[in-house]
Amino acid sequence: MATHALAAEDFSHNDFEYIPDPFSFYDRMRAEHPAYRSEKIFGGAWLFFSYADCLALMKDERLSNARAAVPLWFLPEEQRTDYADMLGVYERWLAFHDGAEHTKNRRQANRSYVPFTDAALEPRIQRLVDGLLDAVDPAGFDLMTDFAFPLPAMVIADVLGVPVEAHPELTRWTDDIAYLFGSTKVTVEHLDRTRTSTRELAEFLASPECAKLSEEQNGLLHTLRTTEVHGHRFSDEDVVAQAALLLFAGVASIRYLIGNSVQALEERPLHERDLLLDPATVGPAVEELLRFCTPVQFVGRVAREDFSYTTAADQEIVLPARRPMMLYVGSANRDAAAFDRADELVLDRPLPNRHLTFGAGRHLCFGDPLVRQTLRIALATLYRRWPALRVSQDGFNWNNNLGFHGFTSLRVSA
Repeated sequence: MATHALAAEDFSHNDFEYIPDPFSFYDRMRAEHPAYRSEKIFGGAWLFFSYADCLALMKDERLSNARAAVPLWFLPEEQRTDYADMLGVYERWLAFHDGAEHTKNRRQANRSYVPFTDAALEPRIQRLVDGLLDAVDPAGFDLMTDFAFPLPAMVIADVLGVPVEAHPELTRWTDDIAYLFGSTKVTVEHLDRTRTSTRELAEFLASPECAKLSEEQNGLLHTLRTTEVHGHRFSDEDVVAQAALLLFAGVASIRYLIGNSVQALEERPLHERDLLLDPATVGPAVEELLRFCTPVQFVGRVAREDFSYTTAADQEIVLPARRPMMLYVGSANRDAAAFDRADELVLDRPLPNRHLTFGAGRHLCFGDPLVRQTLRIALATLYRRWPALRVSQDGFNWNNNLGFHGFTSLRVSA
């Protein structure tokens, strides 16, 4: 069945019919149902597909970001308490805070990150990129397995000041968490596995070995623990939670951005890759890849109270209290009402590129500078080494979770 013919009522993040090309489905939803109530997702959720609605609702203070427990809403309430330890980690994430608490914790996290400038991180990320690419056979290798999967966890481990060689475990733990938050079909078996992964990740980040190494390297794990703003410091539990958040948000995002970008660039003339090699043009090119190759397809919110909302299409709807809504940034970033040539990768698109890949308003993604820098270095190094890198059109597999959209396998050759 063609993607454009798929029914809105059947839409799911884990139905493979939607995954290879969700954009045709999004096009139809923007035209026919830009605001759509799905009875299938989380027992009833409003889905928004237009740029104007996604942007407006991201900034609407009647909505809350306290949504750590939403993936568990399919369980009876008494059974959710079995996962209190897991939720306890997520509920400390600054991404799930609102109001004054969010402002305080965001300020604290930002101050902790001050030493990690682009200039300071550039040689460190470059060294990791070069090490991985030195080990591949340019005659043919799997871009995802050999490069895009290990790199993000290695980069973030290096920034945190924890053992880089732990990247396989960090990737496995955060992939379980990403599946939980990116999916619309979660089983108790996966919840149990994610609870174990969350506990193991938290224990790793809280270990004396990581604390000592991060202190020696003045890593982010250490600066999160020691930075004080207006007399406030993060607790040990908060330090672990924010480090886990950076890993969760960064590992899958960077990985799929690399794969999605290489696939998208395959469809463009080879000379356009030069835009990624020139300091004068690489900034707009990266922003356009962030728009066009969006790895995280939606942003979630929960209504604080019942309220009426008038959509950009002048449809008045009631958003019920304590119910989730899904703002599809993957659709918003392809909305022709917001972007000229919205369905085309335009690497020299003028700045500012107002994509919603990192959200908008006070909840703009904390890790966005690291994502941008890692993507830039990874792609520039790939195409500097192998200007004519090609993708094998029968050598790819998709992730089974549309929430984090990208490849698990992508064969390339120089």
